[in-house]
Amino acid sequence: MKITISGFYDEISSSLDRQIEAIKGYGERYLCPRVIDGKNIADYTADQFEKTVKPRLLKNGIRFSSIGSPIGKIAVDDDVSYRKQLDQLAELIAIARSMDCRYIRIFSFFMPEGENPAVYRDVVMRKMRGFLDVAKDSGVMLLHENEKKIYGDTPERCLDLYKTLGDRNFALIYDASNYIQCGVDAWEAYEMVKDYVVYYHVKDCDRLTGVEVPLGTGDGYYERLFDDLAARNFEGFATLEPHTAKYAKYRKLLYFVPFAAFFRKEWFGAFRRTDRKLGYSPFRSITVKDVFDLQYAALRDYLKRAENERGF
Repeated sequence: MKITISGFYDEISSSLDRQIEAIKGYGERYLCPRVIDGKNIADYTADQFEKTVKPRLLKNGIRFSSIGSPIGKIAVDDDVSYRKQLDQLAELIAIARSMDCRYIRIFSFFMPEGENPAVYRDVVMRKMRGFLDVAKDSGVMLLHENEKKIYGDTPERCLDLYKTLGDRNFALIYDASNYIQCGVDAWEAYEMVKDYVVYYHVKDCDRLTGVEVPLGTGDGYYERLFDDLAARNFEGFATLEPHTAKYAKYRKLLYFVPFAAFFRKEWFGAFRRTDRKLGYSPFRSITVKDVFDLQYAALRDYLKRAENERGF
C-alpha cells in the first residue's frame, strides 16, 4: 500500500499562503485546490494561474493531487451554466497539465427536489459525455464525487455512470460521509464501488443526524477501510475534506446560548457525542485549525496501523 495524504486546505484558510504554511507544517506536499486566495479554482484562467499561483506553489515544492473543481455542481437543466462549465473545464485541464496533475473532480448535476433521478438519466449521461469530450486525449482523468442530491449520490447510480459512460478517462471518488448523508451504509457502498474507485476523500459523518464530525468519531468505517486498502495494496491519494468547521465554530454556542440547541438539535446531538468520544469538555475552545490538526493526526494513525498490520 502506498497512500499519499493530500487535503482541501482551504478549510483552514482561503489564503494560499496559509494553506502552504499548513501543508509544510504537516510535512506534506500535496494540495487539492478548491479556493485559492478567496477565488474558486474554476474562476482562474490557465494564464492567470500561471502568473499568480503557480510560481508560489513551485517555490514551496507544492504539487496537486487533484483539482477540486465545481464542474457538474449545477442544476441538471441549467444549460447556461453548463456551457460556461465546458469552457471552465478546458482551462482547468490546462492548469492540471501545467501542474502535472492527473485528476479533476467533477459532479453529475443536482436533481430537482422531489423528482425521480431516473427521469433525468439521459440528460445526465449526455452532459457528462460533454465533459469527457473536453478532456479527450488530454491525459487528465475526470473523477466523479458522490455528492448528495446529485444524480450520482448513491452507489447504484455511481456504478450506472461508470458503466454507461465506459470511458478510460472517467473513474470514481469514494466519499464515505456523502454516502452516509444519503442514508447509505458507508461500508456497503464501499463494497459496491471499490473496484472503480481511484481516489479517496476523507471525512466522517454521524449516521444518526447526518452531521459531519471529526474523523474517527462518526460512522465512516475508516479503520476497516484502510485495512482493506492495505490488503488490496492500493496506491493513490487520501485527501482530507473534513467539512467540520461548524463543529469548531458552533459547539460552545449550542451548549451555552439559551435555546440554540433546540433550533439545531441534530448539530447538538452530533457535537455532544463527538465531545464524549474525544473526551472534550464543553468549555474547551477549539479552532478550525485545531480540528484539521486532529483529523490529520487521525488519518496518519489509521494509515500507520494499516501498514503495520500488513507489514509494509
